[in-house]
Amino acid sequence: MRINKRMGVLTAGVAVLAGLGLTGTAAQAAPAATTGAASALACSTSNAVTKKTGSVDSIRIELRYSTSSRCAWGRILNADPGDKVWVDRSANGGATWTGPMGMTTVTSGSDTHTPAYDDAGWVMRACAWNDTTGTVRCTGWY
Repeated sequence: MRINKRMGVLTAGVAVLAGLGLTGTAAQAAPAATTGAASALACSTSNAVTKKTGSVDSIRIELRYSTSSRCAWGRILNADPGDKVWVDRSANGGATWTGPMGMTTVTSGSDTHTPAYDDAGWVMRACAWNDTTGTVRCTGWY
């Protein structure tokens, strides 16, 4: 009976990892809704600092990082409704990555952000898409 419980826990763990897109190749895109909900549960945005910045046209892109929870997220400023932000996560310095994760669209106002994701053992970057010009840009990896 004890072996069956262990196998059940192991099977459930593999199923969760597969649902998060953490099995297979790093370049495989994970579903944003599943990844966001599962990863964001343990993340906090307290003690936030901006680690990387970039721009796409007049939109400012920021990769934000919580020093207390070791989580990162993307934020865009000076954007228009329809502009998008997301994060990519890599286990090999950016050679391949999982993303877009947490793609979020500005619906009103001029800024928005993605959910926060655990980045322990990963490097991350924030990317944005200007819906007026169709241009995409990303910050550097952190």
